[in-house]
Amino acid sequence: MRTVMTPLVLVHGSGHTHASFDAQVAAIPSADAVSLPGHPEGKALTSVADCAEWLAKYLRWKGTDKAIVGGNSLGGAVALEFALRYPERTAGLVLLGTGARLRVSAEIFTMIDEDWPNCIDAFVQWSLASSAPSELRTRLKEWHLAVGHATTRQDYANCNPFDVMDRVGSIKAKTLVIVGSLDEMTPPKYSRFLHDKIAGSQLHEIEGVGHLAHAERPDVVNELIRNAFGTELT
Repeated sequence: MRTVMTPLVLVHGSGHTHASFDAQVAAIPSADAVSLPGHPEGKALTSVADCAEWLAKYLRWKGTDKAIVGGNSLGGAVALEFALRYPERTAGLVLLGTGARLRVSAEIFTMIDEDWPNCIDAFVQWSLASSAPSELRTRLKEWHLAVGHATTRQDYANCNPFDVMDRVGSIKAKTLVIVGSLDEMTPPKYSRFLHDKIAGSQLHEIEGVGHLAHAERPDVVNELIRNAFGTELT
């Protein structure tokens, strides 16, 4: 009997687009990377909860009853919220450089408000390891410019109050937690907390990469995803 393929739906981080997961979509047959409203089309949503509800509606529109849901940073928060609201629809989780709480420094809001778009260079620096290729740095800057000031600010405003630290322990779905050892935006301790709280989860810290491990080392990340979910993805 042929195995039914389970969709892997991936949600980007703050100020990014679905393009941040191009390497996963290219390598994993069931992968589907989405751009949240306002990135850049449409109007940005105003909470992680609203993003999770949008994702649920998107999956219904696709005719998907159950999916492996993943995300980076803000996208990981959306994946967590989705899993908590819809455990019966969550076949698994892939949490990339994210946390159960995503408090944002006031400095980031000041930079966005007072120094856009020059501040994008700092966001790129904080997001990638120094060894990241220049082409990826250029792409990351392009995503921010395409998404724009208002939506990028809203993304961080959505992250700031997000806190499910007292709820993540109830997640039962198979969970893969991945973080770069040099992640400055959501340091590895955030991922270790998720691993400690979600029973049976796998944690992998990838040496020498930053906040976008899936874009810096897609070869490693894709293999980890395949190993965790196997034939469900192919």
